[in-house]
Amino acid sequence: MRTTITGWPGGRTRDSPVESVLRWWDVIGRVLGKYRILDQIGDGGMGVVYRAEHVMLGSPAAVKVLLPQFTKDPVVVDRFFTEARAASSIRHVGITEVFDYGRLAGNQAYIAMELLRGEDLTSFLARHGTLDPTVAAMITMQVLAALNAAHVIGVVHRDLKPDNIYLTRDRGAPGGIRVKILDFGIAKLVGDQHGNKTKTKGGSILGTPVYMAPEQCRGAGDIDARADIYAVGCILFELLTGRPPFVAEGGGEVMAMHIYEPPPRASSLRPTLPAELDALLAKMLTKVADERIPSAAYALAALERVPLPPLDGNELALANERAASYEPTLDEPRDRLPRWIPIAVLAVALVIAIAAIYLIGIRSEVSTGG
Repeated sequence: MRTTITGWPGGRTRDSPVESVLRWWDVIGRVLGKYRILDQIGDGGMGVVYRAEHVMLGSPAAVKVLLPQFTKDPVVVDRFFTEARAASSIRHVGITEVFDYGRLAGNQAYIAMELLRGEDLTSFLARHGTLDPTVAAMITMQVLAALNAAHVIGVVHRDLKPDNIYLTRDRGAPGGIRVKILDFGIAKLVGDQHGNKTKTKGGSILGTPVYMAPEQCRGAGDIDARADIYAVGCILFELLTGRPPFVAEGGGEVMAMHIYEPPPRASSLRPTLPAELDALLAKMLTKVADERIPSAAYALAALERVPLPPLDGNELALANERAASYEPTLDEPRDRLPRWIPIAVLAVALVIAIAAIYLIGIRSEVSTGG
């Protein structure tokens, strides 16, 4: 499963296998805040995510803990807590619910959030290939509905991508899938309950190049909800054609293409697409923000009017439905234990068994006088 951290300073810090195991073993069973840690879900360059349960209620949760070396950086901590504040303020079924956030006894920052079961859109697309237009539209409409709830209260995600869109099982949702948006770590909080404004330094570039709006690529300071609309257009383009609108070797090249090159029409790669869907997608990918579709609500209404056949009633298959596979904002996720651990345990058990057989044989010889 591909997951990445973008827009956060600091590179990946690799522990040796022994250090990783010791840290994992030391935390399991402990109580962090209001939550008892059960096991580790993911491990990345900025933090560790654990499966947990509320001490008093027993309800499940995912606890994301920032690594100690990044707790000292106020910029990183601010973005970490921005994720909690932004997500908790939206309160929509399509936004991952945040239960609590704060600092542990060792001053490490943590976020307790909803534990999800399913897979991210990247993995779903890799397994299913290019999606049927009806399925692609269903997923996109749920994303737009959740985004509209965020935009209404002044939260702009700014890093939408397939990795940050999670699919969970919900028999009451279209196709049996509920779409959840993750990772508001670099979200722009346009305003809060007290009317304060959150400003971003002009010239700073945050996001993932493949899905960034032209104004983000230029480092413009005034980024609004229309940047998220552009990102959704890039994602929908990929769902329908199997590739994003712009592909190049490096991130800088991709950003230049967003700024200067016209995006290809989806119908040029998939001629059977409905003309209405092709035109809507082109409008979402308009380079000038003032000429782009103005809001998620507008895009949602337009997508609902596209003539597409209904879903056939069959639920779409999700991988890992029975195992929580929630791995938000972690790069290069690893197994809970390094792969050599089971082999080492088996080897030790084999040595013990051989030694036991040998000792039993010696005792038998002694007892018989041999």
